[in-house]
Amino acid sequence: MLPVIEARAPGKLVIVGEYAVLHGAPGISVAVDVPALARLQFRRGPDSELLIPDTGEHFGFRWDTAGRVSWLDNAPGALGLPLACCLATLAAQGLWHAAAAASACRIELDTAAFHGRSAAGQRIKLGLGSSAAVLVALMGALLTLAQAAPLTHDELTALCCAAHRRLQGGSGSGIDVATAVAGGVISIEPSADDRGPRTKHLAWPRDLHMLAIWSGHSASTPAMLARLQNYREQQAEACADHMAQLGNIAVQSLSAWQQEDVAAMLAALDRYASALQQLDQDADIGIYRGGHAAMRAIARAHGAVYKPSGAGGGDFGIALAASGQLLDAVARDFSNRGYTCLEAGLCAPGLTVTSGAQPR
Repeated sequence: MLPVIEARAPGKLVIVGEYAVLHGAPGISVAVDVPALARLQFRRGPDSELLIPDTGEHFGFRWDTAGRVSWLDNAPGALGLPLACCLATLAAQGLWHAAAAASACRIELDTAAFHGRSAAGQRIKLGLGSSAAVLVALMGALLTLAQAAPLTHDELTALCCAAHRRLQGGSGSGIDVATAVAGGVISIEPSADDRGPRTKHLAWPRDLHMLAIWSGHSASTPAMLARLQNYREQQAEACADHMAQLGNIAVQSLSAWQQEDVAAMLAALDRYASALQQLDQDADIGIYRGGHAAMRAIARAHGAVYKPSGAGGGDFGIALAASGQLLDAVARDFSNRGYTCLEAGLCAPGLTVTSGAQPR
């Protein structure tokens, strides 16, 4: 029997805090039952293999006690970055040991659930935080392989955030990583020591209903963050004013959520959506491109609140209301207009890791 380690972590939808979390504001995010999977199976011999099931690609490699990866034939490029970043982070924290490095493994990283097909049949990423989810799943599996001492929730979040910063070149708020680790619905606030965001589980308000709608377009978060950075450099004072306004509304949204004041929360989320739109108009980031302006008009015609979820420019938006019947009507309208509503459940569990064995 050869040991097998399997880990899964969920995707995410940001409810409030986009862009402002990068400037110290709180955010709210919910885990979505769209899983990334990491599967490690021990194998004979010195060589390991990385397999990407949804593309069919596989790459031979060896790893060493310093957390370095040497690709044997062809290098995987971006597909190998989660493994390289996790190993480097584990080694830097003293969590990668000789016994683990001596183990040859077949590693499968599966994010097929995070992809769909365009109208033209092209494979597209849905924008639910796949890079964070697969990294968290892989980190959980590698920690089990290394037989590391149990980490606290905050330590695990900090470790995964450190690896994800390596992956993204130092950028990002960590909200997608924190959601993949914790699951459910969480609030985040940046930590003073930059070890990753502080997280807290929240209850879902009883009378709040939410619908996620796929815009039909993929978006590049790094490109949009680069345009925001350019705006910050060119118009620092104006950018600071926008971020202060977004931050204040994010605080109001979180307070209303914690008090389960759905009316106040919906009003705050609508203000946040308008403030994002004003930032977009001034900075030309592209937040409301990719269909979000039209999607907001559809939802608001029914009396629902609508905003992009995450960086915008495509990917998902969310419609929220205090009435399930009202949101059902919104869903029908979106469907009739050719949009796809996400059917995956919300408040999915966070990182889970199992280990066992299977016949050779």
